[in-house]
Amino acid sequence: MRAPRTLRTALVAAGVTAALGVSAAGAFAQPAPEARTVASASHANGHCQKTNRVYVKTVKLADRVSKAKVFKTGKHRYEAEIWAKGLKYGTMTAKHRTAHANHNGLHIALHPNGKVTSWVERAKPKPVVKRVLVSTAPLADGSSTAKLYRISANHYEADIYAHGTKLDTLVANGRAAYGENNGLHVTLQPDGRLSSWVDDTPAPDPTPQPDETDTPAPLAPATPDTPATTAPSGSDTPTTTT
Repeated sequence: MRAPRTLRTALVAAGVTAALGVSAAGAFAQPAPEARTVASASHANGHCQKTNRVYVKTVKLADRVSKAKVFKTGKHRYEAEIWAKGLKYGTMTAKHRTAHANHNGLHIALHPNGKVTSWVERAKPKPVVKRVLVSTAPLADGSSTAKLYRISANHYEADIYAHGTKLDTLVANGRAAYGENNGLHVTLQPDGRLSSWVDDTPAPDPTPQPDETDTPAPLAPATPDTPATTAPSGSDTPTTTT
């Protein structure tokens, strides 16, 4: 449950004497208060004038969680206390004209005959976006494709697929959209033009060198200036050939 927030009010004639808060959840019942006398100062004649405030009824409001307790304070004069979850959030006063208040889409009207009406604004449904398939195009990596859709003028979308799996959707609504996946770059313009490219192929990993302990070192070839020596099998004395 959110904390009560100040109710913005729009008054046609008489006003809301206290700011109304957010409607709290839960129904409640309040006993009818006894009629009581309210003293109001009269600046015109300099003496105190007595006014009877008589409870009339309690009205459940359109949000189904708030209630208005209506009191008659004089001829064509009514007050309505707005309650929710046992808490009073404000008082509306109608003096010969209808008073209005609104909070988060809950509208309340107190009429000069004591009648209370209320209604709740309904959220406007989101417009249905119709996507028209324009084309399916291969992308620069040779394995990905883009399905291009037209939404409206200067509004295109492109679903990007790789190996049959959808990766993302580019939305170009009045401005270009960009995407990148593993070196594949895709650009979608708001007029529906689609382009793609791939990064330069990275250099391959260096070929691993064989372990020197496993490979014998090559023999040095004989040269005219350096006679080759060989040792016959079973002999420890080398033989020199010229």
